[in-house]
Parts: sequence; C-alpha cells; structure tokens
Amino acid sequence: MNPADRNVLVFSQRNLNDNVSRCSGFEFEDVIAEIEDCQIVAPRLANSGRIPLNPKRWLSRRSSLFQYWPSGVQKSPLTRNYDLFFCNAQKPLELLALDAVPNWRERCGLAVCVLEEVWTSGIEQHLPLIKSLSKFDLIASAFAEPCEALQRITGKPVIHLPGAADMVRFAPQSLTADRPIDIYCMGRRRPELHDRLLTILAERQGFYLYDSATKPPITAQHKVHRDLLANLIQHSKLFMVDIAKIGHDDQKKGNIAWGPRHVEGIAGGAIQVGYAPETEDYLQYFDWPESVIRLPQDPDKAIDRIVAILDDPTEQERMRRINFANALQKHDWLNRWVDILKHLNLPETEAMATRRQNLSRMAAGLTGKHPSQPSSTEPASAL
Repeated sequence: MNPADRNVLVFSQRNLNDNVSRCSGFEFEDVIAEIEDCQIVAPRLANSGRIPLNPKRWLSRRSSLFQYWPSGVQKSPLTRNYDLFFCNAQKPLELLALDAVPNWRERCGLAVCVLEEVWTSGIEQHLPLIKSLSKFDLIASAFAEPCEALQRITGKPVIHLPGAADMVRFAPQSLTADRPIDIYCMGRRRPELHDRLLTILAERQGFYLYDSATKPPITAQHKVHRDLLANLIQHSKLFMVDIAKIGHDDQKKGNIAWGPRHVEGIAGGAIQVGYAPETEDYLQYFDWPESVIRLPQDPDKAIDRIVAILDDPTEQERMRRINFANALQKHDWLNRWVDILKHLNLPETEAMATRRQNLSRMAAGLTGKHPSQPSSTEPASAL
C-alpha cells in the first residue's frame, strides 16, 4: 500500500465523553489526523427517541446479543471504503457505541482498536464485549498485564501500547525558563504525603498545585484542557506521578499499571517524583535513571527527598535535559502510531517523516542533542 494513497477513519468518542481523562486519547486522534489522510467520525447521542445504554451494558456482560441492541447514538453508515479503521476506547464499555457506524468492518480494510484502561478483572466482567474485539485485526492495550488474556480470548494479536503526549504541544519554549510552581500533583494523591506537602510548602512560601475537585472533572474542549495541562507542567519544577488507580484497589484488583501522567511530566520539562512500577514494561519505556525520582513510602522521608531536589536547581536542570531528550525520542504520539503501523506491516507517510524532523529540530534547539541520541548519564549541552 502506498502511504500517500492510504486513507484512515478514526472513530472518536469526543462527542460522547467529556471527562478530562479522555483528553489524552483525543489528542492521539488529533495527531493521527495530522500525519495521515484521515477522517474523524465522532457520533453524538440521538436527540429524540433515545434508547438508554443501560440495557446494552447489561447484555454486554452476559451475552453476545448485546450487539443487536441499539446504543442510543446517532448512526452514520459509511458511504466509501477506508484502508484503516482506528478505534480508541478508554474502557471496553465505550465499544458499545460502535453501532453508530454499522458497516465499519465491511468498509475498512484493516482495523485496530486501542484500549486505554483494561484491568484483568474487567475482562471477565465484560467477556462477551471483549470477545467482540475479534473483529479487529490488531488490539493494543495501554496496560501490559492484560495483553496475554486479550489475545487468548480474541484470537487476534495484542500489543502493549502505553500512553504518550503531543510533544509539540507539551515542549516548553525553554528548558531554563522560570518555573514558579514548586510541585504539581494532578488527580489522585496519597493523603498523608499531601498533608505534609501542604505544610512544608506553606512554610517555604512555595507553590503547591493540586486538584480540589471531588468528582471527575469535565471539559467542553479537549484541546483547551491539553493546552492548559501542558502550560501548567511547563511552569512546574516537580510533577507527581504514581501507580495507576492508587487508592482504588477495588478497580485494579492487584494489577500494576502506569498511565500517560508518567509521560506528560517529562514532556513538559518537569522533574517527575513519586511512585512508579518496577515492572518490565515500565523499565522498557523509562530505561534511564533520571526518568523519575522514586520516593520512600514513609511520608516524612518522601518530603525530605522532595525538598532536597527543590533546593538543587543544578540537578533539576541536568535531569530536565536528559528527560526531555528521552521524551522526544520515545514518547511522542508519533512513536505509538509507528508501533501500530509496524505490526500491520504498513509504511510511514511523508507527514510522519516531517513530524519526526520537527521533533529533531526541537531536540537540537532545547537540548543540543538529536532525539535518537539522548544521554542517560550526561547532561545535554547548554542552550
């Protein structure tokens, strides 16, 4: 297939789910649209005569008959053929809306589905829905642990495809610019560590940024939210990371995973501090020592480690340059799309090469190094 002639159809949930946790996936879709001849189809709920999703959800846990129950979204049958169909779902239940494009399988040559959040326990809970993934030619899971089970159940190849970031959006204008936010803790947090951070940053007259909302926040425009998040990280010295679903053992059921937060911090030039898995998949993508400052479990000792790095701007700058160079090499959405195309034996487009060159120029301008040659032991040359 000539990549210049390839056309891609992206099935997006952006008009069905306004939770900020979905903005990362929508950003991936936007990057695909920039580097491929792409059309995004984003269905909406029907305005009248709406059939609730609840019966379909109930059936999806029990029978393959769920596929014959309407989801309540507007239907948009395809009137032309596409070479590649791309579906990005956060959780398996989002797949219920695929009936908005009832003939997607007949009209698309190849099909890939990315699942952002699938826990091993959730596979059994939604077994009929998981089995329906056999319609796809390739399945990608952002979590490494469920890949084997997904492949066994569907009979289709499954790859690990972790989160990433739009490095063009997240990259700071300068790695030496002032960062007034001392530490940014986004989303869930460890209560005891949070209480100590409140106290110590107040004593230091510092700036501790954290979320105060108790319910999942929503946004009307995912691009605006990603711009805001990038801007906040670009102005943060430290960025808190943690293992996925910390404090929600009922959801993860012992699974150990990590999310896009572990990429977004270094993408914006912040120093990542906190807790990260020691799993093989994590160490594969973060194979340099500066990628995260691992904090002790004891909150008091963790605070001592945070204060030490806040008081060492030279070490911050050294780590920032190393992390940013690695992020440019490993964690742009381009890297994830390349992984998908490789497994489908599809060539890259000229637009992909152009984006790669752009990332190279960014690396040269900000770190003095080409993204294919980041150093994990020495700081990049000064600006």
